[in-house]
Amino acid sequence: MHSLNTINYEKIGKENLKRTLILREYHRVLNERLKILEKDSVVVIETPAENYLEANISSIKTMIDKGYKGIFLSFQRPFRNIYNFLERENINLDSLYIVDCATAFSKSVQEKNPRCININPNVNVNEMVYIILKSLKNLGMGKRFVFIDSLTTFSLHETFTEILRFPELLINTIKRENIDNVKLVFNVAKDLTGRRYVENLNMYANDYIHLGLCT
Repeated sequence: MHSLNTINYEKIGKENLKRTLILREYHRVLNERLKILEKDSVVVIETPAENYLEANISSIKTMIDKGYKGIFLSFQRPFRNIYNFLERENINLDSLYIVDCATAFSKSVQEKNPRCININPNVNVNEMVYIILKSLKNLGMGKRFVFIDSLTTFSLHETFTEILRFPELLINTIKRENIDNVKLVFNVAKDLTGRRYVENLNMYANDYIHLGLCT
């Protein structure tokens, strides 16, 4: 993967070129849409499964480039994998904590890294919200975001009812704790299961962004 800012057509193959172009297009769309939103907002991003990783990377890069610090709840990929992708895109990792849900749920060896937040494999929705709030406070003041990469994957470890309760509990708890300047971003797969979560999130969302297949 190469930087979103430059493309060297001679050094990358067809698949890498395709991925780079997708990243660039997603970055452009997200940059246009996110800049018009208020700091305290809830955003739902619907993404084709084929380009899920590209959407995640583009979302994180867009917000950090705009001066945000944030928390990335990674349900799909372990910390080391995500960290390497973000590093290749020259993303300032000092502005980001990654909650490594993927490693915990797979019961693999957890990373020891100051940017990695390890969790209990049996974490529940209430505990997850507490982890997010604690991490937000550790980020200090200023513009902050929470990026949730896959409610669908989280549903493999929690009941459907609890997954539906998660966004509401997170939003209301942040308000109750008077934590401001926080943008909540939910990335949802464009499939039947994902649609059920989108319908529930619509009542809270300030904006809904559809990222196409871009092939």
